[in-house]
Amino acid sequence: YAPPRAMGEIELCSCCLTPYLTALACVALAALWLLRRAPAKVDAATAEYIERAADVPQECQAIIAALKEHGDDSDEEKKLDEAAAVLDSASRMRAVLRSGSLPLRALADDPGALLRASPHMGHSRDGALHTRFTVSYNLYAGSVVGLGTDEQREALYETQAAGELGCFAFTERGTGVLSGAAVETTATFDGTTGGFVIQTPADSAQKNWISQGCVAERAVILADLIDGEGVRRGPHLFWARIAAPAKGTMFKSGEGVEPVAGVTVGSVPRKTALRSLDNATLRFDGLRVEREALLARFATVDECGAYKSMLPPGCKRMEDVLLSRLLTGRVVLSEYTLGVAHNLLRRSWAYCGERELWRGSKPRGKKMREMSNVERTFADYGRALALHESFAASVREDVVKCIETEAFTQCTFEGCCVVKFLGTSYAVDTISVLRKLLGSQALFEESWLGASSFVANATCAAEGDNTIMQLKVVSDIVKGRAPLVPAKVSAAVLATPAGRRAALAYAYGLLRATLKGKAAIKDGQLLTDIAYARAHLMVLAAWRGPRGWIDSYERVCVRFPTPICF
Repeated sequence: YAPPRAMGEIELCSCCLTPYLTALACVALAALWLLRRAPAKVDAATAEYIERAADVPQECQAIIAALKEHGDDSDEEKKLDEAAAVLDSASRMRAVLRSGSLPLRALADDPGALLRASPHMGHSRDGALHTRFTVSYNLYAGSVVGLGTDEQREALYETQAAGELGCFAFTERGTGVLSGAAVETTATFDGTTGGFVIQTPADSAQKNWISQGCVAERAVILADLIDGEGVRRGPHLFWARIAAPAKGTMFKSGEGVEPVAGVTVGSVPRKTALRSLDNATLRFDGLRVEREALLARFATVDECGAYKSMLPPGCKRMEDVLLSRLLTGRVVLSEYTLGVAHNLLRRSWAYCGERELWRGSKPRGKKMREMSNVERTFADYGRALALHESFAASVREDVVKCIETEAFTQCTFEGCCVVKFLGTSYAVDTISVLRKLLGSQALFEESWLGASSFVANATCAAEGDNTIMQLKVVSDIVKGRAPLVPAKVSAAVLATPAGRRAALAYAYGLLRATLKGKAAIKDGQLLTDIAYARAHLMVLAAWRGPRGWIDSYERVCVRFPTPICF
């Protein structure tokens, strides 16, 4: 028996409660989401990280001191006479070499010194000098030390006292920075002279974007070796003189050079930034070099033109040896560019701490850094930068160990590719955000956010364009050279929301690529997402700092589909 209901009394049943319960659940989930996504604040640890410049290691102090002594922090836009600016910058690099702050011999005796100095170069805005430094020591001299014989090394060491500059003639016009080690330039053995003739067979084979090539006396040249029997042996490196010292040839005055017979030197079109760094075009029309010009640690050609390969254990192609020369450069570029971003973040944070907003009738107004959106931006981008720098440091130390043991692992190869595209791209994003955040202040020279900051954009394309680095990572997975799960990624990474999100995106990307088959290679967005998801997992695996900083990394970096600007 049920008593009659009073007028207006409502009978509640499960079907009536469902909408209310659903709405309540949604509100609760939204509240939890907002709490988890609470805006980041610049706590004491974050502020200390942004404000503090890392201590320079003992073995790198002389290098950094020399770069500061001979560097030029003036605004790029003031260098209206580009020719004079190039010669001045080249003279500064010659002075750094002559100072002996980093002996070329140290590249063999202490290979870690150059790598460990790179994060500290970004505290000056002389991007031209820093580029010359990395080209001179890493690409040019590093190639001779890494691939040359003991006699070739000693010959290189003797050039330092005179301040001779070198360049790395690798990239060609037809293939560009997307090419890897593709090459059309030839080096043909000449039986009559016992040497080689280096030739540019077509316009597309012209060397392009060769940093320091307009003022360098010597070059390490990538060319397809043709032996005495006419057999093409693939790309090899040759160390040759391309110019002799002269006063005012390519440029009006100063320490200029005169190209030797068989070499034509030009320049790329006028740049918007880094105008005091010359980027040359090189053409070889029968450049004759001695047989000893071939860097002969892993391959030789005897006086009869017979070719002999001596590849290190586990290496099947000379191309792999050559590409290994770019590994150290990728780490240097990434750490240097992250250092530039960190320095600009520090300067912008200091400005926001001094900039007072409208005070009205109050005795003082808020500082710009007290605005929630400004504080959140510095907190998130500063913490995410810490994760990137931590990962770059771990890859750098792996590379140092590999150089010392003369054995490069697949894990190290992949780490160098990842750190290159991830670090340089994030630095560009950080600098772009600072420009937007500071508004008109970014237009002032004192902000350092002008032309000199575009060095970060340049590093994205140097020593292997970032797009190629991403494709390399995916290609190694497909070809079975790299494991499906990155070597150092553990279950601890998946304990974080960022790790789970990256892992899910990575697994989903691989599944889509598997289902699409060969058509996946044409889906650039899919390949980019796979590369970045894998990279995020590697960054998270290397992080040993506060776990809460991973939330900032997720907000700033872990986004899918990956934006094209990242």
